Amino acid sequence: MKKGILLSVLICGSGWVAAREIPKPLGFYGKPFLGVLASQLDGDQASGYNKFGYHLGLVTGYRMNDDGFSGIEMQMSVAERGSRRAFDPITFVNAFHIRCRQVELQVNGVYQTEVPMLGSIELLGGLRVAKLLEVVETEGTNPGIAQDFSKGNLMLEFGVTKSVGDRVDLRITWDYSLLSAVKQDFRNVFYPTGVYHNGVGVSALFDLTTK
Repeated sequence: MKKGILLSVLICGSGWVAAREIPKPLGFYGKPFLGVLASQLDGDQASGYNKFGYHLGLVTGYRMNDDGFSGIEMQMSVAERGSRRAFDPITFVNAFHIRCRQVELQVNGVYQTEVPMLGSIELLGGLRVAKLLEVVETEGTNPGIAQDFSKGNLMLEFGVTKSVGDRVDLRITWDYSLLSAVKQDFRNVFYPTGVYHNGVGVSALFDLTTK
């Protein structure tokens, strides 16, 4: 599944610069999307930058104009984030692979502008609220780590969207947790400075409306 998602995103991305500019209609819109996330858990005892996961859902919004601050957008999705760390033979730190599967809700402001070579693009920024569904471990275990994770999280996200065809947009995003992904209280001495989601995503958005 993940290989298919990555292939779809790469095919869409091949037309990033070459795609002709297509005016987007004003008003309400909705677009399903799918993509990949390169993510990590940044913090105490949970680092590792080579975790890949999926990201799929629906983007809805309202476009009020085609220049400057152009609209408001809401995104509902299911995502897999986490970290993958190999065994370190020098420090003897154990290998682990943590998969955090969660439901996420994003609210964005959208700003449309023109840039050299790329033409018209949309800049977006907003807040993402996440509800943790489960934590899965492979390649080693850390007893009780699933119980250490908070059920909710809040992330800051920025991104850029570019039309690459009549019905396809390519979106690149970066997000970082504003709250620790694990609980921080007097009972948890293993994560004194917190653990934070940190990820870069590439997604393809599909316009399924009749034109």
